Amino acid sequence: MLPELSTLREVQDFDIRLAAYDRDLARVPGALEGIDNEIEAARSHVQAVEEELRETTAERRRAETELEEAEANADKYGDQLLGARSNEEYKGLQQQITNTKTRIGTVEDRILALMEKSDDLEGKLADRKRTFGERSTVLEARKADIRSKAREQEEKRDQLLSRRAATFARLSEEIAGRYERIRGARRGIAVAPVRDERCSACNVRLRPQLLEEIHADRSIHACESCARILFLEADAPAA
Repeated sequence: MLPELSTLREVQDFDIRLAAYDRDLARVPGALEGIDNEIEAARSHVQAVEEELRETTAERRRAETELEEAEANADKYGDQLLGARSNEEYKGLQQQITNTKTRIGTVEDRILALMEKSDDLEGKLADRKRTFGERSTVLEARKADIRSKAREQEEKRDQLLSRRAATFARLSEEIAGRYERIRGARRGIAVAPVRDERCSACNVRLRPQLLEEIHADRSIHACESCARILFLEADAPAA
C-alpha cells in the first residue's frame, strides 16, 4: 500500500475515534442537567410539604387570634349581663354569650385539627428531607462520576489529537487539503475500503478500469460517485 494512503487511513482512524469522544463529551452537559432536574424535582417535594406546613401554621395562628377575640367577647358579654337593665337586654346578652361560646367551640376544634395536621406534616417533612438527602447524595455522586469520566475522555482526546496532528503532518499539502475537503463534505468519512467491487461508503459499483488501477497500487484513487479516497478491503486492518 502507498505510504501516503496508509497515513490517510491512520488519520481517518484518529478522526473516527475523535468523533466518538466528541459525541460522548457533547452528551455530558445534558446528562448533568438531567441529574440537576432530578435533584430539583426531589427538592420540590420537600418544599411542597414545607409550604403546606407554613400555611397550616399561619392558619392556626389566625384561629388562635380568633379564639382570643371570641373569649374576650364572651367575658365582655358576661360583664354586661350583670348590668342588664331590662329583661330583653338580659336575654339578648345571653344569646350573644351562647353564640360566642358556640363559636369558641368551633374555633377550638379547628385549632385542634390544625395542630394534628401540623404534627402529620412535620413527620412527613422529616421523611421527605431524609429521602431527599439520600437521593441527592446518590445523584451528586453520579454527577461527580460523569465529570470525572469526562475529564478522562478530554485527556484521551487531547492525546489522540496530538497523535493525529503528528500523523497528519506526514501528508503532502495537496493530499491533506483533499482529505479535509472530503471529510467536511462526507460527514467525517473521507477514506473507505473497496468491498465486493463497490465503494463501501456509497455502495456504488466501481468501473473495472478503476478497480485495476486501485489493485495496481501506484497512486491514490477516489470513488467517482462520492469522491472518497479508496483502498482495498483486503488491506483493511483485522479489527
